[in-house]
Order: sequence, then C-alpha cells, then structure tokens
Amino acid sequence: MKPTPLAVLCSLALSCSSASNPTVGLKLQGSLESATPGSQASPLRLAMAWYPDFGGTSPAAPAGAIVMQEKVTFEGSFPIAFTFEVSGPPPAGALFDLSAAGGTGHIGYGVLLAYLDGNGNKTFDPIPRGGAPIDTIVGISVPDPSLPPPPRSYFVVYLDGHPAPNDYWAAFSLQQGYNLLEIRSNFGVQRVPLETSLSIPITGSAALGLYGCPDTFLVPGYLQRACNIDPYGGGYQAQGAVFSSPTGTQINMQVYDGAGNVADAALAIDGTALAYDAVGQTYAWTTAVRWSGPHTLTLAVPGHAVETLPFTLPDPVTVLAPAAGATLSRGAPVTLSWSAAPGTAFYDLYGLAADASGAWLYHALTSDLSVTTPAIAYAGAARFTVKAIGTMGVGSQGSFLTPVAQVSVPLTFTP
Repeated sequence: MKPTPLAVLCSLALSCSSASNPTVGLKLQGSLESATPGSQASPLRLAMAWYPDFGGTSPAAPAGAIVMQEKVTFEGSFPIAFTFEVSGPPPAGALFDLSAAGGTGHIGYGVLLAYLDGNGNKTFDPIPRGGAPIDTIVGISVPDPSLPPPPRSYFVVYLDGHPAPNDYWAAFSLQQGYNLLEIRSNFGVQRVPLETSLSIPITGSAALGLYGCPDTFLVPGYLQRACNIDPYGGGYQAQGAVFSSPTGTQINMQVYDGAGNVADAALAIDGTALAYDAVGQTYAWTTAVRWSGPHTLTLAVPGHAVETLPFTLPDPVTVLAPAAGATLSRGAPVTLSWSAAPGTAFYDLYGLAADASGAWLYHALTSDLSVTTPAIAYAGAARFTVKAIGTMGVGSQGSFLTPVAQVSVPLTFTP
C-alpha cells in the first residue's frame, strides 16, 4: 500500500496530534506476583523487550531481533513492588515502519520481562541461534503462552507517527510517545493511563523462554516450537470464540501444538460436530438460532485426553440509541446506549466506516451501559457495534474460548 498522506489520516481519525514532540519518558509501576508465598531465592531483574517483527518491518534491526532497554534488579518477598523507568525513545532497531501498512512514521511493541541473570552480566541475553538459554524468563507482562490468559495483562506501544485509519493500531487513540495497553482476558484491548499499576505473575513456565528466542516471531500464526522450547510442553491449546447475534450463532476455534496448526482434532458444541476449514485452519459451526445461556464444547485431540470447556453466553444485548439507520452530524459526538445483558463481564464498543476505507471511528471497553464518543470527523455510512463479553470458558488442559453476544446498528454521518 502507498503511504497515506497525513491530511487524509487527520480527516478520518478522531484526533490528530503532532508527531514532532512525542512523550519521551516512561515510568511504570506495579508488583511481581507469585502463587507461592515467601521470598525470591535469587534476585529478579526486569527489562523491556521490544519485538520489531511483531507487526511489520524494522528499519534498523535484523529479522527476529529482540531489542532490550534498561535493566533493574528487585528482590524480597512476594509481592515485590517495582518501578521501571525509561528515558528517551526506544532504540531505532526496536521500531517498525508504519508505511508498510499505509501509515506514516514508526511504532514499537514492548513487553516487560522478569528474569534470572544466568551469567551475572546484569543484562538480558536473548538465546543465541543454535544455542541454549543463558538467562531464565520467569514472568512477562503479557499472557504466558502456555496458560489461559489472566483477567488483565499489559504491553507497551511507542508511537512516533500515525497508523493508517484502518490499521489495528488506529483503534486505540494512541498518544505520541509511550502508551500502556491493557489486554482483558482473551478479548479486548484498550489504552490505559501510564500510571496504572501492573501485576506481573511469576509463573516460571518453560514457555516463557520463547520471548527470549529471536526465531519465535519469524513464523506467521500462533506460537510454535522455537529454540527447542515447546509452548505447550508436548500438549496442545485450543482457543477461539462463540458469537451470538440477531442473525444467529457461530463458533470459531483453532487448535495448536508445538508444530503449529492441528488439523485432525474433533470438536463438538453441545454434541454437534464443528467442521474443519483447511484454508482458514479453523474449526467452525453456524446456526441461524440466537443462543444464550450455558453450553459445552468438547475437544478430542489424538494422543490426548478429551477436554471439556463449559461456558455461558450473555443474554442478547439491544442498542437503545441511536436508532438503526439514524442520520447524525459530522463533527459531533455520538452517545451510544444499550440494554444490560446478564452474564456480561464487560462491553466492547467500536465504530467503523462502512466505506472502502474501513477506518476506525471509535473503540472502548466499559462496564457501563452508555458511552459518548469524541467528535467524529467523518461523513458517510458507518456501523457501530456493541459486544457483550462473557466470562472466558477454560478447559482442563488449558484451552479457552470467549463467549460474545453482539449487535450492530448502521448509521450515516452527514457532510
């Protein structure tokens, strides 16, 4: 795609701040948490790891690079409080080029790593290609890939530029400089204040070593075996979602092991088999009936015990305002309200342009029953969606799915 002129980005985005003076300092605080009470036998070090291959091309880093920034040491009894500070922007090699996706400038994706310094050099050493781990990662700020996601986890984004209006990153109204983003379970991401207190679980699983392996993010798709580390410890993990809407219900699941996609599993929802799509590598099923309430997914993966995932779909959600098909004024905020849906953990709201741009107009996570957007500088057809996110269903072997009840309303913004 050709780079999108900044004037076009500003006309479609909710706001357009200058990229010439980004916030160049970062201060994070929180605690390192362990399921086992007591003191840490060896000092833990904390580092920011940047992954330039996460979302695009890096102008200054080799493929698969892990760029480290600032290291500090913590010790004591759990929970261990920490403050992590960074001065200045990330190293140039930590950033990837937004022009590859139609934007301008650069963006970076960072994860906090808690690790044991194996060689005592007071820096995190990524695993050498063809070698063994030097340092041991025992906790990360994003979900442990071998476990179901926790209720909240975090990563850092550094922005010096502007994503394209339809880019994933355009959904979060990122500020120039450092941003803290929160992941809600397995469904929902939002920007939160930099002052938010982070909790980093010290799980100590072998799968965490993948975040120290330069080859991890070179393979498209979900995490696979790299640096002799199997993210599932010889097992597997299934993940996906069930969506209920006025037009029916559909389920989509993917199953992975250390070699990648698993194509010979047998999945069934309430006893009805899911069909496997070899092109999308997804197990799926659809019905014209709108579901709610409790249901059960079963998984049978060759060589493993049958796994059961009970889950409960939230009740249907109804948008109260604005009315479907309403015409609204460009440049004005929109107040969106909806009925409560019992069984909902939180609501995921978003608005998208319904023209060829597919631009993000609004996004938010909330526990309320209404939101008011900033002024939306867009003219044309749009669609706003309310997703009621239920409690994640978790299986006995670590598989998980998210139940979602959703409804959309078409709107038009006048010039």
